[in-house]
Amino acid sequence: NQNGIHTPRTSIVNNEESVMDAHERIGGKFPVILKTITGTQGIGVSIVNDYKSMISNIQSLWKFGADLLIQEFLDMQYDVRTIVVDGVIIASTKRVKPKGDFRSNIHRGADTEPYVLSAEEQHLILTAYRPMGAYMVGVDHTIVDGKSYILECNGSPGIGSNFGNGKG
Repeated sequence: NQNGIHTPRTSIVNNEESVMDAHERIGGKFPVILKTITGTQGIGVSIVNDYKSMISNIQSLWKFGADLLIQEFLDMQYDVRTIVVDGVIIASTKRVKPKGDFRSNIHRGADTEPYVLSAEEQHLILTAYRPMGAYMVGVDHTIVDGKSYILECNGSPGIGSNFGNGKG
C-alpha cells in the first residue's frame, strides 16, 4: 500500500532459502501466484496450491534461468485494463476470466466488454500511472471485497480488446 494504492502482496524469490520467508511475507497462505518477472499474455504465470508444488515449480523455472516472484492470490472474477496516454485515460475494458482459468488475459480466452470507471477508479489509475514515466501505459486493476487493487502497470499493453472510453 503505497500512495493509497493497494496491490497484491508480492515477494521476489531468488534462491531456495528465500522461498519460505517470501511466502510468509505475502501472508503464508495458499494458493499463491508464481510469476516470471518477464512474461506476456499470461505466459509465465502459475497458481500453486501447496508448498511442495511451489518449490518444484520454482526449481523448474530457475532451471531455465527465470527471475521469479510470488504473489498473494486474489479471488477475482475480472480485472480492468485501462489505457492511459500522456496522463489522459483513453479507454477501459473489463476482462472476465474464462471458465477453468485463473488468468484474465485475452490470449487465454477472457471475454471483454467496455467498462466505465468510477471517479475513484480514475483517480487510482492516474495515481498508479504517474510514477511509470511512460507515454502510454496499460493499468490493470480489480475490485475484491469492495477494495480496489492495482495489479500491473504495463509499458507495452496489449490493446486487442473491446474498449470503451472509460468515462461513461
